Formats: sequence, C-alpha cells, structure tokens
Amino acid sequence: MKLRKWVKVTIGAITGVIAVSAVGYIGINMYVDSLISNVNQTEEIKYEDAKIATSVSEQTKDRNVVNIAMFGTDHDADESDSASERADANKIISLDFDNKQIKITSVQRDNLIYIPDPIDDFDKLNHAYWYGGPQLSIKTLNANLDLDITKYVSFSFSSVEEIVDLLGGVDIYLNNAELSVTGKYSLGINGSAGTYHLNGHQALVYCRTRSVDSDYQRIERQNAVISAIVSTLKSKSVFELMGLVDDVLPLIETNLTASEIKDYVTSCLSFDLNNIQQFKVPANEYEDVKIRSYKGYSPLYLLRSYSEEVINVHKNIYGDDDYQPSEQLLEIENNIYDVFGPWE
Repeated sequence: MKLRKWVKVTIGAITGVIAVSAVGYIGINMYVDSLISNVNQTEEIKYEDAKIATSVSEQTKDRNVVNIAMFGTDHDADESDSASERADANKIISLDFDNKQIKITSVQRDNLIYIPDPIDDFDKLNHAYWYGGPQLSIKTLNANLDLDITKYVSFSFSSVEEIVDLLGGVDIYLNNAELSVTGKYSLGINGSAGTYHLNGHQALVYCRTRSVDSDYQRIERQNAVISAIVSTLKSKSVFELMGLVDDVLPLIETNLTASEIKDYVTSCLSFDLNNIQQFKVPANEYEDVKIRSYKGYSPLYLLRSYSEEVINVHKNIYGDDDYQPSEQLLEIENNIYDVFGPWE
C-alpha cells in the first residue's frame, strides 16, 4: 500500500511539474507572440511568383539553408510617403543550419541588372525597390543571382540610429580616413585609428560614408555595424532581449511569420556568431565592372560575367564547386550584353 501511495505521489508530482512547465512555456510563447505582433508584417510572397528558376528549385530543395533578403532603404522612418525610397543596401542573409553559420552576401546597388515584370527592363539594382518594393526586389535578386528567396526584412537607414541607441551603442574600428571626414558625414570624433563606442547617429553616419573610399567599402561598413549589433545582442540576458525586441520590431517590415521569427532567432543562438562570413557581388569590386548609363541614370555597373558571379554566390552560400547557372540566368546575361555590348 505504501509503495502504491508513493507511486501516486510521484506521478502526481511529475504531472504537476509538467503542467507548470507547460503553462510557463505557453505563457512565454504568448508573450513572445505579443511582441512579434508589433512588427510591420506584410503578405507572403508565393514561391511560384518569386521568379525562381526551375533548376534552382531542384538544386536547393534539399539544402538546409534559408536565404532572407535584407533591404536598407533611404526612406526616413518618420515620413509617411515611402514612394521614393530606394534600397541602398541589398543583402542576402543566409542561415546555414547544417554548419551553424550566418553568411551575408552584399549586392552592389548600382549593378546593371534585369528587373522582371511589370518593369521588364534593365536598370540599376536599387531601383527595383523604388518600382515595386520588396516583392519586386526579391524577384530581381532571384532572377539575376539564381536564388530562391521568398522572405525579407526591410528597414530605413534612419531606423538604424534608433536601433543602435536602444542597444546602448556599438563598438566599431575606425581608420584615420573615416575619422578625418568633415561636414555631413563627420563622426565628430577627434583621435587616431582605433576602436570607438558609437552612438546611433554616429553609427548611421558611418554606414553611409563613402567619400573616403568607395561604395564597396561602404558595404563593409554596413556589415561591420550588423556584426557589432549581433555581438552586442549576445551579451544581453533573455529579459533584456525581450525588451529590445519590443522596441526594435516596430522599426522593421517583414513577411516572416511569428513562428519563423521565433524559430530562426532560437536556432541562431547556437550558431557561431563570432564568425559571420561576408561576400560581395561583384566579388572583385571595380575590377569586374564597366560603367554604363541607361534611361538617364549613371553609373550602372556592367559586370564582367554575370554567370561567374552566380557561380561564386552559390559556392559561398551552399559550398557548391560545380554549380551550373540556370537557363533563365544565361538568357538574362546574353540580353544584357546584346543591349550594352560586351564587357571588354
């Protein structure tokens, strides 16, 4: 009898613990869901509408990699009319779940590319967002880089200032040239090359600086701020992170679902966040471009080889050493050279 009673008590205790844990888990999930509900969430982009080549679908369907487009726009967060915003930062965030790595591929905004329907014409990459928002930008990235993106995160450059301030600033290494800038893009720091703790305004100025070198170095500055933000988040407690999520999400637009946000954030906690791999398109910067103009816009960067850039992208993201560009991409490449002449 005593044994039976002990078994009943034990089962009761275990059941109680499970019940309390379940209530706690449900409560935490409800709280996280309430935070995520603050994000500016947009509609799903259907796979069949994202200009994904059939051969790309076949080659990536079994890969444990999720590609998410990240757009940084020139729209001010306090403006109600975003009709004129361009995506001055176009990045592909690749979550490699097998190797537990985050990879960032930055695509030069002035690259001469093909923009699909409804534009169906050539232009510079950042105009795709201007013409059709993130939906058209995603179609453009997929068509010109043989990718399978359907998800995105978008934020204005001005919101970077608020995000960094919410984090209490970020540590960034500044070289002498960056410190010497005067006027609009002055960091307001007197000193020599070294690591400095930047506030939101300084981080934004740093992201947008290009007069001391080039747009490619500006891409690297943007990535440096992203890496610094990630590094800062790692040091926060769970409760601090929840508070930051509540403040940051209203500054972001995305079509990621609440479930996807939770899954990706949770998974990334086990990733090697000290080793975020970074790549660029074109890979060799100005060595692989020629200047062109079109429809009154200049410069537009004609790439030495669109197919070679796509091969590099797939090697970087998936580790493919023998990727064969799709027929869709090869047709786009041929059409570009027919209109703008060969690279030589």
